[in-house]
Amino acid sequence: LLGSSTGGRGGGGARVEPNNLLLITAATEQTEGYERFLRTARYFNYTVKTLGLGEEWRGGDVARTVGGGQKVRWLKEEMAKHAEQEELVVMFVDRYGGVPGPRPPRVVSSAEGFCGPEWGLAGRYPPVSTGKRFLNSGGFIGFAPAIHGVVQLWKYQDDDDDQLFYTRIYLDPGLREKFGLALDHKSKIFQNLNGAIDEVVLKFERSRVRARNVAYDTLPVIIHGNGPTKLQLNYLGNYIPNRWTYEGGCGGCDQGLLDLSGTPEEALPRVLVGVFVEQPTPFLPQFLQRLLGWAYPYARLSLFLHNREVFHEPHVQGAWEQLRGAFASVRLVGPEEELSQGEARDMAMDICRQDPDCDFYFSLDADVALTNPGTLRALIRQNQ
Repeated sequence: LLGSSTGGRGGGGARVEPNNLLLITAATEQTEGYERFLRTARYFNYTVKTLGLGEEWRGGDVARTVGGGQKVRWLKEEMAKHAEQEELVVMFVDRYGGVPGPRPPRVVSSAEGFCGPEWGLAGRYPPVSTGKRFLNSGGFIGFAPAIHGVVQLWKYQDDDDDQLFYTRIYLDPGLREKFGLALDHKSKIFQNLNGAIDEVVLKFERSRVRARNVAYDTLPVIIHGNGPTKLQLNYLGNYIPNRWTYEGGCGGCDQGLLDLSGTPEEALPRVLVGVFVEQPTPFLPQFLQRLLGWAYPYARLSLFLHNREVFHEPHVQGAWEQLRGAFASVRLVGPEEELSQGEARDMAMDICRQDPDCDFYFSLDADVALTNPGTLRALIRQNQ
C-alpha cells in the first residue's frame, strides 16, 4: 500500500516532488495486490516502473525459503539506465531514525524486528536505542546513483536470497559509509507489518485515510504486507488512501462496474453457486427454498451442494428435485463421501476454475439468510 509522501507528523525530511520520484516494483503477474498498488500510485501521481511483468519467476519459493535474487538482477539492469541522474529519487517496493554516518544517508531501507534470513548476523547490526534494528529488503528509497552502486554488486543467481545480499552490504562498515546506507528504524517511510500489526492503526482524515504507527507516532508512506500479514494488508487496503473516507464514502465502489443492463439472458455471466451445509443448521428447508427465488436466469446458474450432516439428508432430498429442475447443472456431495469442509470448498472452486464457461463463483453457507433476490446480480455488477 502507498500513502502520501508530502510530509506530516513524523515525516522527517524534505518533500519529494512526484515528477522527480521513480517508483519501482517487481511483479510477474497482474494480481489483485499489484492492481491495488497501481491504483494507489495513480492516486498520488507517482511514476511506476514494473520489473519482470510477464516473465517467468525463477527466484525460488520465497514464501517457504530464501530466494528473490531475480528481483535484484532486474533492478540492477534497470538502474543502469539512471546511474547519472543525480537528482532522481528511486523507491523500490517489493510487491506485493537511522544510524547516520558522517553525512546524510543516500539510501534508506525499511526495518523490522526480525533478523533474517540468518539470525547469526544479528550481533553485527549497529545498536539502536529506539525502533526496529534489522534490515528488510521489501522497500528502500534513495538517489539513483547510490542505488545503482549497490545493485551493481549483485553477482549471484536468480534464486539466491535478496535479503541476505542487502544485509551483508549494510553490515559492512565500509560499504555502509560508501553508499550512505541507513535504516528506517521508526517507520517514518516504510511500515513492515510482520511482527508489528498491533503498532498500526488507521488515521481517518476528512478526504483520505493514512496508516499511523502508534509505537513511534509516525505516518509511514509504504505499508508492506510481509510474512503472514496479507489479511491485515487487505484490511488496510480497504481504506488507504481513499478507498473509504468520511467525506466521500466508498471511493472504489463505482470503479470497474460490470453493466448488465440490456444484456440478454443468454449472454449473462455463468455462475457456479457453492452451497455448504457444514454443521446442524436451523431452518435449512427454508434456506434451500430461498435458492429458488433469485432474480437471475437459472439457465446461467450451476449448483454445487456439500452436505456434511447425516441429520440434514432428508431436508436436502426434499428439495433436491426442485433444485435439479431449476439449475442448469447440479452436483451433490453427501456425508458418505467424508469430505472435510476445506476439501469441499476446494472442490467447488476447482470445478469453476477448470470450466472455461464459469465466469463467477458464489459461495454461500447454509447459516446465511440471503433474502434479497437481487443480491447475486448486484454482486456481479460490483465486479470485485
